[in-house]
Amino acid sequence: MKGLNRGHLDYVSMNLLGVMLGRAENEDDAKSICSLFDDCPYSVMNVLKETMLVLLFSIPEDHKWWLEGVENEPKETLGLSEVEVFFSEHFDDLSRKIVSREEPPCGTDCNKCKCYMEKCRGCPSVYDNREQLYE
Repeated sequence: MKGLNRGHLDYVSMNLLGVMLGRAENEDDAKSICSLFDDCPYSVMNVLKETMLVLLFSIPEDHKWWLEGVENEPKETLGLSEVEVFFSEHFDDLSRKIVSREEPPCGTDCNKCKCYMEKCRGCPSVYDNREQLYE
């Protein structure tokens, strides 16, 4: 089990596999939404078929709310017409190498998010630039 070194914001990165099934209004929206996760450090795999998206995420255990929020408010969060999310604790060893960036790959401004610094420490791609990520 690795701990993320975030100075005073230290948490354990026990991972869950999250599966998100989503449906967009049209194929262009589906492509655009799916591409948001192309470089996401939590995204393991993205599959797109017409207006249907299947996204696999390896997220910290304390980030279940991140996907549950999309399921509860699909239109407001990602612009999807419907979303269903499933979690597995049996496939917790999947991950993607984090690529350091100056800004989150999805374009989100973490400072404007109501969850930032309360539930969420921000995108690992960005805070990896600021300080040592792994102990």
